[in-house]
Amino acid sequence: MSKKTTQPPLTLSIISVSYNTKEITLQTLRSAVADLKSSQLLNKTEFFIVDNNSQDGSVTAVKKYFQKHKLNNTVIANKNNKGFASANNQAIKKSRGQFVILLNSDTITQPGAFKTLIKTFQDHPLDETTVGLSSFSRKKTDRLGIIAPMLLNTDYTLQSQGGHFPTLLSLTVHMLFLDDLPLIGSLLPSTQHTGRNVKMKKDDTKLTHIDWLGGTAMMIRREVIDEIGLLDENIFMYGEDIEYCLRAKRHHWDIAIQPKAKIVHLANASACSENALTGEIKGYVYLWSKFKPFWQRPFAKLILILGVFLRIILFSTLAFNPRKAGIYARILRKLPNF
Repeated sequence: MSKKTTQPPLTLSIISVSYNTKEITLQTLRSAVADLKSSQLLNKTEFFIVDNNSQDGSVTAVKKYFQKHKLNNTVIANKNNKGFASANNQAIKKSRGQFVILLNSDTITQPGAFKTLIKTFQDHPLDETTVGLSSFSRKKTDRLGIIAPMLLNTDYTLQSQGGHFPTLLSLTVHMLFLDDLPLIGSLLPSTQHTGRNVKMKKDDTKLTHIDWLGGTAMMIRREVIDEIGLLDENIFMYGEDIEYCLRAKRHHWDIAIQPKAKIVHLANASACSENALTGEIKGYVYLWSKFKPFWQRPFAKLILILGVFLRIILFSTLAFNPRKAGIYARILRKLPNF
């Protein structure tokens, strides 16, 4: 009678979704591996690359890299572009790590980042005696479920991420640029912490609680996945991070940014692509349909229409950018049907 073999436990599962990003995906892997080696975490880590039908040889290149370095890996080659949420879910279902990090394929991990994030979770063990208390109001960090590092631009300046959960007020502040107003802008809740509403400084060292944080480098405790499930595949791309954090918060999980851990995010410019800007608006519409009272939906859509119209004017005049103006004009025409 053969004995049942059990696989050794793993500390970390790293999941990256690639789409025609061969060179920067390899760079992401190299920086991650270097950090894991120096932190003595490499043999406790598994890698997942989920490729959304790249045509640039990404799959072959990644497989060669993993084979050369003899890493614990799984490469999933999709036959079509399944989007961010669905692709990540493919890997999450197969993952075994105590912690799972969704790591964009355009990132450079800075020394000590993974070790710092994991230690943050370990320093905040779960206190199930307070599980019934709302994480919206309590100040104690007793159910730390999702964290992210501080994100940096390529020049090592602070890159904003996250924001307040969507409400009619926070959406209005963001879409109408009220968070850029002198004196009061930094005091207003905004769905995006940009402009005067940025809540962090580069030299911060304390764990910073936040409503939602970006999916660029989102580390999730396994217990969160077991409790609330996978990413929402109704969202193709952009907005799935807000949705997941909102769902986690409703299950009393704490969410925070650990500024002692740092990761460089290369393609912040991609946030200005037509797909990204369209996805952001569609994401808000979907979030209102899923979480908000029916009566709020037309008001949310009106705020979005006003915000998009304001951006058309802005990029046609003061911040002259014909490409962006054209993108928002196309979004405005499609928005009523979102």
